[in-house]
Amino acid sequence: MGAVATVRRRPPPAGTSTDRPITLPLAEAVCLTLITQGLSHGWAVGTALAPDGEVGRIWTLSRPLTYRAIDGLVDKGLITRRGHAAGRGRDRTVLAATRAGRRRAKRWLGTPVEHLRDVRTQLLVKLFLRARVGLDNEGLLEAQQRVFDPTIDALTSAGSADDLVDVWRGESATAVRRFLERATNPVVRNAPIQTTKGDHVQLSARNQLKATVETVNHGEVMSTVRCLLPDGQRVTAAITKDAAEDLGFDPGDEVIVIIKSTEVMLAKE
Repeated sequence: MGAVATVRRRPPPAGTSTDRPITLPLAEAVCLTLITQGLSHGWAVGTALAPDGEVGRIWTLSRPLTYRAIDGLVDKGLITRRGHAAGRGRDRTVLAATRAGRRRAKRWLGTPVEHLRDVRTQLLVKLFLRARVGLDNEGLLEAQQRVFDPTIDALTSAGSADDLVDVWRGESATAVRRFLERATNPVVRNAPIQTTKGDHVQLSARNQLKATVETVNHGEVMSTVRCLLPDGQRVTAAITKDAAEDLGFDPGDEVIVIIKSTEVMLAKE
């Protein structure tokens, strides 16, 4: 018998195994995009996707499913875990997108959805995430119209006017066309997307004072925010760095200083 040669394939370099086309589940695509946009740990991603989070108004994902999606992205080489950050959160593992992950997120954000049913969820999420980092949605909306036009034409011109299913499909298709036409309008397209319901939260603390931020100093874990009260007095709040960055405090911002007997908190409209 002749000898059989064994060929050992060298593993691909880190971050390159995902260059081949992969269809990501919506959960993974959204989590990946949020990580590329600066959310650096699982707890922050889960908070954004909670019902009262910034993405939750459009589409929600439970924390267990969020962590499962993050595990899937790690397995695919689209994100990496890079140690742990100090803090009290449940998951403080630092997450970062790989080069392949950033390419995949950018491609997903710019790709029209395939089905009319995906407009309410996937397309709206894409439009929000693009607006979140200042991307213009005009190109995506126009491309989406081109993708859907043949399908909408077929659904609105065919079928029986007496068949409930055909009527539903035709009306749904017409509604999608109207939405895309309105969304492409510059006034609508460039309007800020609301991320909250606009409800005002009432707090039990009664000592609430309007003030202006003077300085913001960030440490590794905590931040100090010094505020100027209308009467010229100053008060300083020590809050977590994550909270300060999430609220985006800058000198000159109008805030509400909330004082309890043991601590000073801040609120920003």
